[in-house]
Amino acid sequence: MSFAKILLFLSIASNITATSYYIYSIYRIRIKPHAFTFIIWSIELGINLAVQTFSGVGWGAILLATNFLGCLIVFLYCIKKGYIQYDKLDWLCLILGLLAIALWFITKHPIYSVILSCIIDFFAFLPSFRKSFRKPFEDSALLFFVAGLEYLMTFPSYKVYSFLVLAYPIVVLCLDLSYACMISIRRFQLKNN
Repeated sequence: MSFAKILLFLSIASNITATSYYIYSIYRIRIKPHAFTFIIWSIELGINLAVQTFSGVGWGAILLATNFLGCLIVFLYCIKKGYIQYDKLDWLCLILGLLAIALWFITKHPIYSVILSCIIDFFAFLPSFRKSFRKPFEDSALLFFVAGLEYLMTFPSYKVYSFLVLAYPIVVLCLDLSYACMISIRRFQLKNN
């Protein structure tokens, strides 16, 4: 087995473990994630997974599949737990994210698809960033740090390195790590006040 496949399988195992712990933390009411972030991610990842599966990507699609299922379960669990009180800016982010998904789905040019995917993730993350800035103890910095590293670990499994291939995973990596850092910094600030 090649080093790239080992890293890919480690990232998948890490994703399943981290997502399971995240869902368990929601169940135990240790964290209260923002449902809008996870519905947008579920839609985006579901479309990406379908495209990659029908394009014959192979093993690389497994990480997308585990991410898709994890985000969908988290979203449904947020709804079940009643984490659905949002303000106008949250709704605006949801609408902009869904609009970007519609544009992404319509466009046939790969460069536009990559750029729109990055924009979708940004709009999906905005409500969580806002919420966790105010309530940093209601989300998991560790999970998002690990999630960012999972994308980093998949880089060696890529057969091609280009803007089209690397832009989205790098944006997700940066968003995940910056979110984890923001939560950690805000927790430190609030504990010391």
